[in-house]
Amino acid sequence: MNDSFEGPRTPLSSMEDHKKEQRSSPNQSFEQEIDESSNLSPRREKNSHLGLGSFKRIFTWKSKMDVPSGDHGVEKRPTRKSSRSLLNPFHKVEEEVDSSQKSSNGPQTRQKVSSETKPLEEVESEADSFSNILPAKTKDPQQEEQRSPSEPCSPTLSQSGSKLAKKILRISKKEGSLGGQAAEESNFLRRSSRFLKSFRKNEEEMTNRLPRLTKGSQGSSEEETLENKLEMEEEKPVSDLIAERQLLKAFSKLSQLEVSLVEDQHSGRFKDDRTAYARQVMDICLHYDMMADEIRNIVEETLSQPGVDSEALLCVAQLIEKEEEVHPAHLPNSDFLRAPRKWRHLWEEAVKKSALERVGRVDQGMSEPTLANLLSDFGRVMKQDLMKIRQEVQPCYPEDFPVWKTYVDAFHAALSARLQELLQKAQGFEQLYVIMDWVANVYCSNDFLGSLDLTHDVTTMPKLLAPEVWEKLESDYTKFLETKIKNCFDNILKLELDRWSEREHPTLLQGLYHSPISIDIHMLVGEHVNTARAISLGLEATTLQILEQSLNDFILRFEKRFLDLDTAKDQNLFLPYLCVYINAFQELKISLPVKFVNSFKNVETTLLNMISRFRKQMLIHLHQETQVLFKEIGSKTWLTSDKLQPIMEKTVTFAQHLKHLVQPHSQESLHEIHCYVIREYVAHVLRPRERLRGADRVASAQKMSQESDAIASTFHSLGSEASWLGLVIPHISVILSETYKDDIGQHIEVLIMDYPDIRQEHVAAILALRKLGRRRNQLLLRHAQVLLKKAPKTFPGQTLFEEIDVPASVEVFLTCI
Repeated sequence: MNDSFEGPRTPLSSMEDHKKEQRSSPNQSFEQEIDESSNLSPRREKNSHLGLGSFKRIFTWKSKMDVPSGDHGVEKRPTRKSSRSLLNPFHKVEEEVDSSQKSSNGPQTRQKVSSETKPLEEVESEADSFSNILPAKTKDPQQEEQRSPSEPCSPTLSQSGSKLAKKILRISKKEGSLGGQAAEESNFLRRSSRFLKSFRKNEEEMTNRLPRLTKGSQGSSEEETLENKLEMEEEKPVSDLIAERQLLKAFSKLSQLEVSLVEDQHSGRFKDDRTAYARQVMDICLHYDMMADEIRNIVEETLSQPGVDSEALLCVAQLIEKEEEVHPAHLPNSDFLRAPRKWRHLWEEAVKKSALERVGRVDQGMSEPTLANLLSDFGRVMKQDLMKIRQEVQPCYPEDFPVWKTYVDAFHAALSARLQELLQKAQGFEQLYVIMDWVANVYCSNDFLGSLDLTHDVTTMPKLLAPEVWEKLESDYTKFLETKIKNCFDNILKLELDRWSEREHPTLLQGLYHSPISIDIHMLVGEHVNTARAISLGLEATTLQILEQSLNDFILRFEKRFLDLDTAKDQNLFLPYLCVYINAFQELKISLPVKFVNSFKNVETTLLNMISRFRKQMLIHLHQETQVLFKEIGSKTWLTSDKLQPIMEKTVTFAQHLKHLVQPHSQESLHEIHCYVIREYVAHVLRPRERLRGADRVASAQKMSQESDAIASTFHSLGSEASWLGLVIPHISVILSETYKDDIGQHIEVLIMDYPDIRQEHVAAILALRKLGRRRNQLLLRHAQVLLKKAPKTFPGQTLFEEIDVPASVEVFLTCI
């Protein structure tokens, strides 16, 4: 027993030199252990900040140094040793030493032991330096040579630890001789006891974790490989696990370290060393950040890679749920270390970034793509990616994980951002409309994704474009729309100007003068209203307002431009074009309010006034053609010649154009011409250029009666329905030819009843032609005045005398009476 205990030893010269160097910094090993406490290796236990990892490595190295290189029959143990494996040999060695002292030469043995015993300071320095000694794989050649071949091997950690126990016992026996070093020895033993207790606990854990190999299995290379593999997996750092995407195992280790660190902090272990606590907290947080980066990378690779890593996606989902369990959001007074990491939000942001990158790369590699093609590619990419999400990605996640909704929302937001970028570059009315139409009609349609399995309810999603963005888009669109519509009306006017300049005669369509101007305006209005309605009702209303104002301005510009042209002087073209535009604008006046209810009211009024002015232009034209001919009516030359014939020829020629005028303007215009001829005839009769007396007066009355029948017959053949106009000339003829003066009053009464718009001046002019005398004229005028007061109101559309002016001589005549 003593031979085994006191076998050949390695000279202490080199060891003593090393101890002297370590004596200069006795606390260096413990400070180094504090610095190494931030190393997140799986080997670190709860008290790793005290340097237990380095202490265990020292004993493992020493045990390997004592085992011969060629011995394969020894039992291999896990590298983790506990205090129990070292503490038990202490008691056993002490008992063996005591028994050997009793049986052998006591003084000689004690002298030999004491001669080999090191000073207390050297032993303490050697113990302190254990944490700084790195595990060595090679053996000291001098020790191998000095080792006795017959000495039994001590491969186990408990046997190698007996040497340390012998040294500690020898130091304890020389306690009296060391004198002033007793206090230091006591402190060293207390620290060693603390370390050994920790070792004991670790050995128990390792004993329960790994089964002890049987003697029959010693020397097996396969089992050694398996044991080394398990040892390597157990000792693998957290950073390596994260790099290998073993995220669940890494999170488990981090959470254990986090709990241990929180317990140590609450127990006051870091009360005097806040820096060590902050350093370890930072270390854990950095590893959490590494895991967060790995989660982000896994999610972003989902759409960019051809295949899908189902295990990684499932791991991400489980990791998010476990983190929410470990760091609940409702935990009160949680510190920075225990705060929720919000990995679910991180996952959602990674999904959004992935969708944004996919949409952003649509136009890459395309040479100047059109806006329509680009929007079409957006839909194609979104359909392909969402199909992959539904078929391949979603099954990798748990059923309650909102994969589909998150990806749909992410692509929705990505498209929204990309469209806003396109809006910044959009130019012109067409590009703005393409974007608005795609947003309103293509993207929001139920068959946008082309599959029933990929339907997305756009009603529950936010607008693809924010309300303020859409409002600005509509504003920009309406500005371009105003300019475009104005340009369209200018083009229509230019087409009409070309027809006038080329002296092109209007065409007939179903017996009416026709021009494409009404078709152009209808197409312009209908196209813009329909396109705006397809986008939104609000845009439709705005478009209608723009069209109404633009059309109203166009009508006024068109009228002025037409009347100012030389075409108005060309009688062969002027009347037909007047009829053409009356037909065209009458069609617009009727159809626009019917097709677009509650719209174009102002345009309807403008069109009505313009048509009325065009009809007056027709009368003005007839007046210019016949005014010279009417001057001969009522003269002596008129009595002997036919002055009415040329007037009626021009009237009939003019009335031929009215046949190609749309109703009711055709009949109304003919009525106006009929009234014009009668009114001009009566006006020139009441204002004769020569006074007719006696037989001339009677002849003029007969002439008037004949020409009245001719006028009535002509207008009847033209289709005039104004039969009431045929009575005024015979009434005047009867008054002028009446020989019984007392009956003249009755004739005046009939005239007033048929034409209530007649005035006293007109009656006086007729009496002036008759030459009845002053007294009788006074009586007839008073009677006429009474009849005029009792006369009914003028019938609508039956005014004749209102526009007939009497000569100045009649006013003198009335004054004299």
